[in-house]
Amino acid sequence: MATIFCNGTTFTDVRGVFLDKDGTLADVATYLARLGHIQAQLMEQQQPGTYDMTLQVLGFTADGLSASGLLAVGSRQETIAGVAAAAAMVGCPWIRAVELATVALSAADRQCSPKTSHTPLLPGVLGLLQRFRKAGLKIVMVSADIQSNLENFVDCYELSAYFDGLQGVSIEHPSKTEPSFLQQACHSLGILPAQGLVIGDAASDFCMAQGTKGFIGFLGGWQPPVSEQDIVCAATTALPCAFTKDVDQIQLGE
Repeated sequence: MATIFCNGTTFTDVRGVFLDKDGTLADVATYLARLGHIQAQLMEQQQPGTYDMTLQVLGFTADGLSASGLLAVGSRQETIAGVAAAAAMVGCPWIRAVELATVALSAADRQCSPKTSHTPLLPGVLGLLQRFRKAGLKIVMVSADIQSNLENFVDCYELSAYFDGLQGVSIEHPSKTEPSFLQQACHSLGILPAQGLVIGDAASDFCMAQGTKGFIGFLGGWQPPVSEQDIVCAATTALPCAFTKDVDQIQLGE
């Protein structure tokens, strides 16, 4: 058991931490911006008139890519559905739209491959992992990304010594917000959700944290930084929460 402090909030008797990958551990902003524009270009080639609509659906605004938009926080299937909806809105039949979106996203992935080399560790992450490991905590990476990308990320940055489990989305667990997602991550460690702490940068992470020890929202993985309002869902609970732009403010005590 460990006690974790962050910006005046204390989380006691923590046995495990569940760390989001993109935007929390990994710097993905530049990669995702390029990926989204390529996806929109490929959709435009297949279904003229979809370029601007696809960018809007993916979460691009006049200020760039939103940290709370579909491309930043959505799963693969959610992104396919969103891009398909953009095509459907300009007259493409739905089944055809899903096919076009699936092809476009796969082709964009290939053009931006390998993802891992374009998504380096954010500042302070290695030190955070070292603190958690020294305290004897169970550590799981949780992500809306596919399992193979989690494995490649760990291999590329030589992080295998710091993680007890990797939990990406799959057919069985298609979304981080599904109760089965966190339950599976806990089962692999032999702990209960109520013994764990979630650290992430999105509303999906906040939702996943319901029923756990609490939630730390990391705001510093994007420029401009994510806001608390981007993360905290409308249906707020009494879940203990803290927010920080600097992972060095996440500390452990006796």
